[in-house]
Amino acid sequence: MQYLNLLLLSLLFACTETTSQKENLMVNTENYQWRKILDEGPWTKNYNFQMFSIKDTLWVFHPDGTWYSSDGTSWAKSPLQNVIQNLAFLDYVPFNGGITGIGSFKGNIEQYTFKPDVYHSKDMKKWQRFSSTPPERFFYHPFVFQDKLWFIGGEDKNRLYGDVWNSSDGVQWEKIKEKLPFGNRSGSQVVQLNNRLILFNNDVWISDDAVVWKMLSREIVKGEQLFGYTALVFDDKIWLLGCTRNGQFTSRVLYSEDGIHWTGQDAPWSNRGGVAACVHRGKIYMTGGKFGGQDIQHPEFEYSNDLWVLEKITP
Repeated sequence: MQYLNLLLLSLLFACTETTSQKENLMVNTENYQWRKILDEGPWTKNYNFQMFSIKDTLWVFHPDGTWYSSDGTSWAKSPLQNVIQNLAFLDYVPFNGGITGIGSFKGNIEQYTFKPDVYHSKDMKKWQRFSSTPPERFFYHPFVFQDKLWFIGGEDKNRLYGDVWNSSDGVQWEKIKEKLPFGNRSGSQVVQLNNRLILFNNDVWISDDAVVWKMLSREIVKGEQLFGYTALVFDDKIWLLGCTRNGQFTSRVLYSEDGIHWTGQDAPWSNRGGVAACVHRGKIYMTGGKFGGQDIQHPEFEYSNDLWVLEKITP
């Protein structure tokens, strides 16, 4: 019996140690609080679309069009169309006091039409179209740094890339460097925290200039593959919303002050990935996402269009 008790204690200790090493994060739901503000937004249920705060107004850029709101509860549809087409492949990005769409992708990975045109709107009512020079690729996330547009990596139908490009106007693009230290990749998300850039896939890298990169961590959470999240900065912290972990959709939210040590929060919204989110008037707004297709209990995908807001709780 004594041997059995010792064995059970040793197994418990081993499990605790493994969990600690694997998670490397704390769970905290007290400092920040989610609340639902809409059961359904006016846009259809979908995922991999985008939300922005532009000129003190909330905007949703959706495959079916664009919507705007001053408070997140009352929405109107805008005449601004979805000109870049498939939002799973290309992004819009706030730039120069308006919004810019880089490229146009129609179709799917098997059969598509790509146009390198760039679209910009300052009045948020109509687009200006420019013939542009970005390379024909997709699955990258453009970002603004030092008053320029940048993107890293991405892919085309033949290969992945590991270079960095930038543009001062969105029209003329220049390759700044090839063979970045993290290699060829697509889907990298870049946020700016304390004037430094932090890049995420399942690993984490940091840079002062978008050219020279240093690894912060080989894994966001040790022992897990994270993807499908949306990265942003709020309250001087990096937030990852809708973390799909080891192929399982969850409602787990992670936040960090340095990109290395993470705190976990189980959000009250349903399990999902590919959400649209932004910071607006000192709060995080989140909508959209998908769940399912992962096991026999959930063979079909379910999509969302409810709207949630995260606020910091002041003691």
